Amino acid sequence: MAGVRNLSEEEIQRLLREKLNKDKVKLWLPPYTNERGEADKFPQELVDKFSSELKLSPEAVASTLEQLRQHAVNKLAAKQKFQQSGVATLKIKLAGNVPAGVTMTAFELETKLDVSGSDLKKMLSDKTTVEVDRLKLISCGHVVEDNKALTGQHIKHQSQVMVICLSESEVEVRRKDEERSKVQKTRHAAEVLVNRKEDGEHDDYYLQIADHTGKPINLPAEERKALALAMTLNEKGRAALKRKQYGEALLLLLEADSEFKQCRADILNAVDNYAVLCLDISWCYLCVKNINDLPDAESRLKTCEECLKRSYGESLERLTAVKGDSSRELALFVRLYLLQGVVAFYQGRRDGAWQLLERAQAIWRTLQVDSDKLSEIMALGFTEAEARLGLRTAHGNIERAVMKITDKREERKQIAKKEAEERKKRKLARKLGKTADGQKLNIDLYETLLSMGFPKSAASTALRQSNNDINVAIQTLNEHPELLTLPDTDADRADVPITDELIAGVTELGFTFDVAKRALQRHRGDVQKAVNELIARGGILPPDEPSSSSSTTSSSSASSSSASKSQAETEEEKEAVKELVPDIAEHEEDYLDLALDEEGKLIEEYKTRILSLAQ
Repeated sequence: MAGVRNLSEEEIQRLLREKLNKDKVKLWLPPYTNERGEADKFPQELVDKFSSELKLSPEAVASTLEQLRQHAVNKLAAKQKFQQSGVATLKIKLAGNVPAGVTMTAFELETKLDVSGSDLKKMLSDKTTVEVDRLKLISCGHVVEDNKALTGQHIKHQSQVMVICLSESEVEVRRKDEERSKVQKTRHAAEVLVNRKEDGEHDDYYLQIADHTGKPINLPAEERKALALAMTLNEKGRAALKRKQYGEALLLLLEADSEFKQCRADILNAVDNYAVLCLDISWCYLCVKNINDLPDAESRLKTCEECLKRSYGESLERLTAVKGDSSRELALFVRLYLLQGVVAFYQGRRDGAWQLLERAQAIWRTLQVDSDKLSEIMALGFTEAEARLGLRTAHGNIERAVMKITDKREERKQIAKKEAEERKKRKLARKLGKTADGQKLNIDLYETLLSMGFPKSAASTALRQSNNDINVAIQTLNEHPELLTLPDTDADRADVPITDELIAGVTELGFTFDVAKRALQRHRGDVQKAVNELIARGGILPPDEPSSSSSTTSSSSASSSSASKSQAETEEEKEAVKELVPDIAEHEEDYLDLALDEEGKLIEEYKTRILSLAQ
C-alpha cells in the first residue's frame, strides 16, 4: 500500500483504540468474539477501513486488532473471576534500574487484596527474579507499605502498580537508612533544626522557612515543625533527583507529599514548595518511563499550575512586582508545559499536546545560555548556578548578569545578617532570664541601658525587676547604686577566651592560678577589674552559684547519669543534622537552577512523535 506509515506497536494500538472507541466497536462481543471467548474473523471491510484511514498495512491492523480483542476478553474474564472468587488482577510495570537479565517488564499478576505489601513484593520477586530488597512499589500516587493489607492502600482490581527496581548502591543506602529508622531520624533532625532556629543556640545549622523572595516567614512553632519535616523530605528527594537516582527520589518525594498534606492550605499558599514538589514527582514519573501509567500525574500538574499562578500571578505579574523579574521562575514553566504536553500525548489529545510543547519550547528558547558567557562569569569566581540564573535574568548580557548576581549576594547577605542579629538577641534573652511577671527580657531596652553606661548585670537586673519598663529600671538604678557593683553573671559574660597571658597578668601580683582564672572569667578577661575584686576580697572569691545542686550521694549520681544521657542525645542530634544538611540547598533559588538540557531533548522527541502520527 502506498504511503504506509512505519509506527511502533504502542502507537498503532493507541490509534486503533481511538478508532474503536469512536465507532463504538466492542471486540469482546460477536461478531469478533464467539460465546466461548474465541476469535471469529474480523470483517474485511473493518480492516480495510482502518487501514485506509490510518495509512497502515492490513496485516498490521488485523494483528493489532486481535491483540486488543484478546486483551479485552482477558480483562472481562478477570473481572468475572474477581467477582466470583475475590482474586484481583493487578497491572504491573517495572521501572528504574531493571536488571539486564529481566525481560518481562510489563505483565498482569493475580492476587487476593487482603495480602500485605511485603507479600506482594515476594510474589513479584518470584516472578521477575529481582531481589525483594531491590523492589519498591507505588500505586495510586502512594508508596505501598510492607506491613499493611493492599485493601487499605487504595489498591483495587485492575489497579496499576509501578515497581521501582533500585540499583545496588540505592539498595545499600536504603538498607542503612531503614536500619536507622530513616523517616523518624529525618523527622527528629528537622525538629532539631527548627528548635535551633527558635532558641538561637546554634550558629552552624538551622532551618529557615522563607517565601519565594527569600524572606523569612514567621509561623507558630507547631506549624513550623510540620512544614519543616515536609520541606526536609522534599529537599532530600530533590537532591536524589539531581543525582538522577529517580527511584529513590520518587519514594522520598511521595513521603514529602504525604507530610505536606498534613499542613493547612493557607500555610502551603505562603510558599511555592508544594507546587514544585508536584512538578518534581511528575518529572520522576517521566524519567522512570511511567508517565502514562500513573493517572495522578495529570492532577498533580494541575495542582502545580494552580499553586504557581496563585503564588506568582496569572501572568507572573505578582512575581515581577516583588522581584522585578520572572526569568528565573520561567524554567519551572518549561518543565510544567512539557509534562502537561506528554500527558496530553498519552491521552490521545495530540493537538493539545502540540500546543503545550510549543509553549514549553518557546520559553525554553528564551532561557538558553551561551556556554562561553557562562564560563566567563564563572571565571570571575561565581558558581555555575549563579552564572546561569544571572544570564537568564540579564537576557545574556554579561555586565548586567554580574550586577544581578552581586546584588543577589548582597541581598542574601543582608537577610542573613539580620537573621543572625535576631538569633543573637534570642540567645541573649534566653540567657538573661525572664522578668518578674514572666516576660522575656527586652533586649532592645537592655542595649539602650548599656549605651547609657550602665553595667550589664545591673541593666539586666533592673529590667527584670521593672518588668521591662525602662523608666522604672533607670529610677531603680539611680536609687540603688549597689546594683552598679554587681558582678556580671554567666548570662552577661561574653565568650572571651582566658589565655595564659591574661592569667599571668594576675598571678604575678601574688594570686594563685585558679583564683586568677576564676576572677578573669567573672570579669570577661578584664585584668584590672579582676585584680580590683581580688584585692577588695583579700584574694578570696565566693563560690560561683551552681546551676543545680544535689544534697545526697545518690541524687548526685543520678544527676551525673542524666547529664551523660543528655550529652549523648545531643551528640546523636548533631550526627542526625550532619547527615541531613548536605542534602539541603544552600540558597533559596536552588530549585530554579534547571539546565533544561533534558527538557529540550524531550520536547523535540514528543513533537517528532506527534508529527509521525499525523502523517
